Amino acid sequence: MSRAQQELSRAHPRVVGLRRDGLHQFTTRLTREHGTVVVEDLNVAGMLRNRRLARHVADASFAEVRRQLTYKSEWNGGRLVTAGRWYPSSKTCSGCGAVKTELTLAERTYTCTACGLSLDRDLNAALNLAALAREVTDDRSGRESLNGRGADQKTRSRGQVAVKRLPGTARAGQAGTVPPQGGTTAQRSLLSTRR
Repeated sequence: MSRAQQELSRAHPRVVGLRRDGLHQFTTRLTREHGTVVVEDLNVAGMLRNRRLARHVADASFAEVRRQLTYKSEWNGGRLVTAGRWYPSSKTCSGCGAVKTELTLAERTYTCTACGLSLDRDLNAALNLAALAREVTDDRSGRESLNGRGADQKTRSRGQVAVKRLPGTARAGQAGTVPPQGGTTAQRSLLSTRR
């Protein structure tokens, strides 16, 4: 095996691990911070037939993202809403609800012919998916979706913040003891001189 092949064989597992870690961090953050997450049921097989999109679609790991969102939203007391494959999120006007018959992929700005609303195509689709989530949650509970803590958007935890200890700031015999919330006076003075 040549040297280049050896380096490549070491790089592939590292890239796989980095992608897996990135997906886990992304899905965990989404499900912890939001009570309701909306995904679209896309025709991935059809997207893979387009040779210009195929590589990027395959790299995006849509199925893995959806699988992780499914179980992590249950863990965190949230809800995962799936928009059907034929739901016209991009073709529907988020202002008046009019639906265009055709919208090419090249049209990046959505302009409604009925009310004149003009905005980014993806933003329009996101607004429509948010409205779908509200409809689904209103039908089920009579109010907006609440997570396990009783909030639509999860609150961040407040409390003590970890502070990295600077080397050499503790005297002999005092290693491992740091006063709560604020650190030692030596750390504060050292930090203020560095700013």
